[in-house]
Amino acid sequence: MKCTQCGTENAEHASFCGKCGREMEVAPTPQAAPAQPVQHTRPAKLVRCADDKSIGGVCAGVARYFGLDVGLVRLLAILGLIFGTATFWIYIVLWAVLDEVECGPY
Repeated sequence: MKCTQCGTENAEHASFCGKCGREMEVAPTPQAAPAQPVQHTRPAKLVRCADDKSIGGVCAGVARYFGLDVGLVRLLAILGLIFGTATFWIYIVLWAVLDEVECGPY
């Protein structure tokens, strides 16, 4: 690559001229299109997961629906039970109301 100021021949991908120090105008190198990230789509409705359940599959279904880690949802449910909130009754109602389906790999 030739410097436009002093005419010195420089390396192909040089950023600056080796003689005068002028910044080289480097042509952009063609790049491959970035790979498309995997899109996790939100399930259409809240369900209980039959294949990823510890007790009733409610926490796994809630985690999948909101895109959260199932361990985090289970931890929050346990903390809710310990600190005396309505978590127990909410879990029972969701267990009774939600359909149980095979969720497949997450």
